[in-house]
Amino acid sequence: MKSGKHLVTFLIVVLLLLALPNVISLLRGPAATPDVFSAAYTLEQANQLSIEQGKPVIVLATADWCAPCQALKRGAMVDPGVVELINQRTIPVYLEESQSIDDIRSLGVRAYPTTLIVQQGEVIARIEGGASPDRFAEMLRSELPPAP
Repeated sequence: MKSGKHLVTFLIVVLLLLALPNVISLLRGPAATPDVFSAAYTLEQANQLSIEQGKPVIVLATADWCAPCQALKRGAMVDPGVVELINQRTIPVYLEESQSIDDIRSLGVRAYPTTLIVQQGEVIARIEGGASPDRFAEMLRSELPPAP
């Protein structure tokens, strides 16, 4: 009986430790919109620019209440290598759930954060969840079409 109690206590401690980064992220509040999205294109504007420039649109769908979203915005989305890749090869669009739910739904987003690569109005790649800057850049390179 005593070992069962210890196991339950151990499992509770492990779960609390696993949840700690998310709790800390939420306590810090929502991260600022990363500068890479400073042009503040709407999805419609970005799709038009995509046609004109031949670059795909990269969409970050996020929510203020989402801890992994805040980690992605504070990490990979401000990493100089990721920012350079996004600026050189894509047209960036930032969609926050509280302001852009219709666009987010139209893209079929099922989880936050979701990064989408859109070309000619069609989603050609989807990255769900966050990642370290190096891993995120690697995923983008593998999903982006060749540069025009």
